[in-house]
Amino acid sequence: MKHKFFNASLIGVLCFLILNGCRPAANNSSTNSGASVTDAEGKTSKIADSSRIVSVGTATTETIYALGAGERLVGVDNSSREYFPESKNIPTVGARTVLNAEGILSLKPTLLIMNADSGPPQVAEQLKNAGIGVLTLTPDYTIDAIKSKILMIAKALGLEAKGVEVRRSIDGEMSEVAELLEKKRTTPKVLFVGRGPNMPNATMSGAGTTIDEMIKLADGANTMNDFTGFREMTDEAVGAAQPDIILMTEKSFERSGGTDGVLKFPGVVLTPAGENRRVVTVSDVYFQGFGPGVGKAVRELAVKFHPELAP
Repeated sequence: MKHKFFNASLIGVLCFLILNGCRPAANNSSTNSGASVTDAEGKTSKIADSSRIVSVGTATTETIYALGAGERLVGVDNSSREYFPESKNIPTVGARTVLNAEGILSLKPTLLIMNADSGPPQVAEQLKNAGIGVLTLTPDYTIDAIKSKILMIAKALGLEAKGVEVRRSIDGEMSEVAELLEKKRTTPKVLFVGRGPNMPNATMSGAGTTIDEMIKLADGANTMNDFTGFREMTDEAVGAAQPDIILMTEKSFERSGGTDGVLKFPGVVLTPAGENRRVVTVSDVYFQGFGPGVGKAVRELAVKFHPELAP
């Protein structure tokens, strides 16, 4: 009888070991990181649980995917779902500036991550009062800011080692871009033109935008650096700027009717860009907000600004 009991016990132990040995290796991070993270307002928050995340902002969503935590997403903003195929089946919480606390709470999130310029502000407070973790990020548009936000999100998600890996990848890509740009021969004057789905008129990008920073990183000169943000195009402003290149996102270019449509915009036809029909288009996601793919984006733009750098 003792032998039978011993054999049954031994078989049970062996089965347990075999079954556990066949299971996938557990993630080396925990969704209950308990990390203390300082947000854009300088407030330190403890992130108790990052298992169910609502991400607002394309750069934030891109970062979460780059960290390998996409399966934790339970909600994203409209732009994230539009630009990231992985998000097509994830519920949307609307546009990043018109968030609704009740809609977010219905997704039962444990953590909301968004830029400080998303809102309205009372939404974050409502979620905090409901016991939801909220991490707000500074909407700065520099490479250093990108890397800092990646490490902050990684810490909140208990994925600090992966965050360091992503940061190093950006450093390597930007070093390659710097070496490439040493061979450039000119610094073209660039005018960014945008055309939204419900916009009757096109706009221009001034200083202090993701677009302005991207143009600089690719060694172009933004012709509209005498104002901040965006303004409607005018004959006078475009004519005085005399851009060599009209820069647009792919969707704005399509909405405008292609190159022929762009040439009908105020003042464009009387510029070097108009005379040479030089319109450069890039993916819309490049200008939605800086994320981990910034190095690849800058490289592509640099080659388009400086054709002599093309392989």
